[in-house]
Amino acid sequence: SYPEIADIFNTWPLSVVHVVTDEQEKIDELFVRLNRSKPLTGAEIRNAMAGPVTELNRFIVGHELFKSAISFPKKRAQDKNAATKLLLFEYSGRPIETKKASLDRFTRQAKKESREKIELASRRVLDTLDRMSEIFLPQDPLLRSAGVFPVYYWFVRENDTMQDQYVREFLNAFESSRKENRELAANPATASSADNELLTFDRFNRSTDDERGHVERYRILAKRFR
Repeated sequence: SYPEIADIFNTWPLSVVHVVTDEQEKIDELFVRLNRSKPLTGAEIRNAMAGPVTELNRFIVGHELFKSAISFPKKRAQDKNAATKLLLFEYSGRPIETKKASLDRFTRQAKKESREKIELASRRVLDTLDRMSEIFLPQDPLLRSAGVFPVYYWFVRENDTMQDQYVREFLNAFESSRKENRELAANPATASSADNELLTFDRFNRSTDDERGHVERYRILAKRFR
């Protein structure tokens, strides 16, 4: 209908830059630099960074638990984001802050750290994921929140393996109790009977990447399980 306009599009000169290198790290760095101003998620950018964390994360998300049991979205590399958090927990030996800046720093600095230490951390992650695969169901409703997933991971990791058979039943009951408790708290007539510890869990669940949020949610789960 508009051949003149079509001709402008068809004949417009495009600027093309051809970068030639066989160094993977330079390719990854260029990708990250070019996409800094694009609406990519932190996990998508980290996934392009060269180094052991990126390599091991791709291996971790290939685990059966990630492939079949987790039910939170994975389209924007949320699964790799979760894997980085687990790896950081194991590398640090405890739950710590998992905000974007912390995950970025861990991914960058890991290039300079002992690869053996990072690989040992990844093996511990895979060992715990093996246990979780025996606990959780395919597309498990309990694993639909990426925010609470690292806490559940640490809860299973620190729990006695002999108690694994009770974990899912406990978590299911715990989530039901949280829901009922929120309803109590929302009703002025019953608010005074609400469980403050469950409300505390909910409050920390709104700051899913804070160190204290991880620690306190794990503490409450472990206490109630005992």
